[in-house]
Amino acid sequence: MLRLTIDDFDLTAIAESGQCFRMTAVGKLQDKFPVYKVIASGRCLLISRDPEGSEHDFIVSCSEDEWNGFYKNYFDLLPDYQTYRDYAADDDSFLKECISYGKGIRILNQDPWEMLISFIISQRKSVPAIRTTVERLCALSRDIHTLDTKEWHALDAGLPEAVEYYCFPDVQTLSSYSMEDIQSTGAGYRTGYIMEAARGVMSGEIDLKALAEAADDQLLESLLKIQGVGIKVATCTALFGFHRLSLCPEDVWMKRVKEQFYSGNWPESYKPVLGVLQQYMFYYARLEHDRDKIKRTKRENR
Repeated sequence: MLRLTIDDFDLTAIAESGQCFRMTAVGKLQDKFPVYKVIASGRCLLISRDPEGSEHDFIVSCSEDEWNGFYKNYFDLLPDYQTYRDYAADDDSFLKECISYGKGIRILNQDPWEMLISFIISQRKSVPAIRTTVERLCALSRDIHTLDTKEWHALDAGLPEAVEYYCFPDVQTLSSYSMEDIQSTGAGYRTGYIMEAARGVMSGEIDLKALAEAADDQLLESLLKIQGVGIKVATCTALFGFHRLSLCPEDVWMKRVKEQFYSGNWPESYKPVLGVLQQYMFYYARLEHDRDKIKRTKRENR
């Protein structure tokens, strides 16, 4: 167990900002601070606010070497996010409210392969349903791992003796599954798309490593050639899997925001970091929509 001080970092905002489906609350410290299980790149981490510290103090289940060698980059803690927030125009009261609401969001550095498959699954599904299908897909391997939680028991976190988890299937593993296997996860009509993506990556037709070096427009163009990948899935994969911070996925929430607050067009000055700014807006819109702050567009109302 390791105690850390991290500025500009909000676990709940990150977990609920629509970018990650394997960061879930599994307990609470002193019935107040959520303990998140984060599964990434074959690793599992428990992380929570430190109840004995300030809002900047956290407890993690890994060693200092693992934190510095992997998780610091995974949580994108090296950049100063204030430089991104400074793009907000002085008179953009909506964006400033979103930033205040979601300060602490970071764009995670996630695996491109996992993001491609996860966002193919995400089409026309709610976040809880996406998480369920992703977890079932991971569990197909039956290769279960455990993370000991004994050190957390003194903190009254309500955790079991060990937290179980499955790693995300690599290309070879996923390619070995039958259509029936994948359909059993609840993937539905996305089953064929998942299998085709796995075939393309396995054959080398889709070279994710090479795409990491491609320009944004070339990256999107290549992703859009994959069966079942439309512009939203391609943009989500590019932003969350390749860390292309200028790209902005547009789901129903972001389309409402763009229509209601920006007359249907994003400001040119925002475009270099629009992917970051949209995360603040998405998080705010998703959690505030039931208070009538984000209205339906005219097209949606018809």
